[in-house]
Formats: sequence, C-alpha cells, structure tokens
Amino acid sequence: MRKISTIFERNWETDRKVNSQLIVDFDFANAIATEKLDGTNIRVTVRNGIVVRSEKRRNPSKLQKQNGIVDPWYVDIDEQSSENKWMVAAIKNTDFSGVPDGEWPAEAIGKNIQGNPLNLEGHQVFIFSLPSWRDRIQLSDAPYTYAELREYLNTKQSSIGNNCLMEGVVWHHPDGSMVKIKRKDFK
Repeated sequence: MRKISTIFERNWETDRKVNSQLIVDFDFANAIATEKLDGTNIRVTVRNGIVVRSEKRRNPSKLQKQNGIVDPWYVDIDEQSSENKWMVAAIKNTDFSGVPDGEWPAEAIGKNIQGNPLNLEGHQVFIFSLPSWRDRIQLSDAPYTYAELREYLNTKQSSIGNNCLMEGVVWHHPDGSMVKIKRKDFK
C-alpha cells in the first residue's frame, strides 16, 4: 500500500499546513473526485459475500522510517483485542452481499472511531476501493486550485456523515494513481 500524496506543498518548517504550490503532476481532468472519509483504514477479504479476513493499516515506526520503510502495510485485526472492537463492530454491521470476491481496502467509520467526525450513530465499513460503492461519494463539482479548494472544503457537506463537513477530496485516475487534500491541511 502506498501513501496517497497531498497535492500542495507543505510548510514542514512551520505549521505543516499546505501552501498554494501544486506539487503533483496529476491529470485532474480525467480523474474522478470522491469524498475522503475520516475513519480507520482497513482491508477486508470477501468470499461469497462473507468477510473471511480483516486487516488494519500499520504505519512504520520512527526507527523503520529511518531505515527507509516509508509506506504503510496491513496487519491482521485481532478480534479479541479491545483496541479493535469498533473496527470489528463496523465489519459485523456491514452488508457485504454483492461485494465481489477479493481484497478490498476500505474505511471503518462510526460512533467510536476517530472521534466520530461524521456524526454517525452506529459503525460501518465503506469500501472506497469498490467502484460501485465509490460512486456514492463521487464529487462532480470538486475544484483543484488552492483558493477554490479551501473555500469548497469549508462549505461542502459530507454525503455519508450527518450534518458535518467532509474531511477532504481524493482524486482517482484510471491508471490507478491517486492524490488527496484534507480540510485541515489549509491554514
């Protein structure tokens, strides 16, 4: 799994917020923009509409980063561990019938996950990697300039959440590349 690049240059020496310098060479015109969901990244393996394996994202430690390991990976979710109970609840509360067999990166979202920025009542999984699900969070009006995005993200309501702003935008190109921006990236 590769980290998704932020589209603007970040002020690393100061507040780590972005400035107006676009730093990605990306074909926005042929990409699909979607809402970035604020939850916990997981991966589910589905067979015949049933989750047979669940994994969560693991980021490299400082020591691993010093040794050149920069990209995150997935580790199995221990269903007995209390630290995973809300991810497990999200998986159990989601209908996977109709999901093709395969490994699907997704987002666990809900009441007890990441402070519940989406104001959800329960817990669920959203498979953003599955095109038929991704269509539900597609944004036909997402700009990609600094000034327009700053305004857009300060006013655009989430299509999944309840009475809240969306976290950000992810652009998906047909060649598989992706880039992103989050509301909190701006000053």
